[in-house]
Amino acid sequence: MSVSRRTLMLTALAATLAAPLSAQTPLRGPIILTISGNIANPSRGPVGDADKFFAYNEVAFEAAAQFDYAALQGIGMTTIKADFPMGGDVHEFQGPLLGDVLAAAGATGSTVTVKALDGYQVDLDLAEAVANGAVIALKRDGMPFALGDYGPTHLVFPRAERADLADMNDDTWIYSIYYINVE
Repeated sequence: MSVSRRTLMLTALAATLAAPLSAQTPLRGPIILTISGNIANPSRGPVGDADKFFAYNEVAFEAAAQFDYAALQGIGMTTIKADFPMGGDVHEFQGPLLGDVLAAAGATGSTVTVKALDGYQVDLDLAEAVANGAVIALKRDGMPFALGDYGPTHLVFPRAERADLADMNDDTWIYSIYYINVE
């Protein structure tokens, strides 16, 4: 019996996601997302003296999973359509699903706190966010986000594709994400 190329690719992807982050390809670019809390695959130790931004924002952890742009892209890109801000033009957003990013970190829990560079944060019910198709967007209309342009990452939902999300307000569409804590 012959194994299809797709089956081999899916098996390789599953093995990669199941491996601790430290066992995966080393990070080469700037870290753009850090996840701590209830995670099984940390790639760094505790907040230290060199972590000025974390300290300034009162972020503390003993271990965390870190992601650069390539690592997030390597989890798998999903494309969704959404109007942001609500009622504005519909754009295509690309990035990995929130659930897949958290799976890569080995996250377990029921709540995530998502923090933006400007200090804004939201607490989300994890199951609801995943069921609503939450994406950690890296691009809008094919162009990577920049700092000052919702970047480096932006939490978006497929509001233009799903009638059940049509009235979802923008409060949870947090942009300039740099940190997620899982509880």
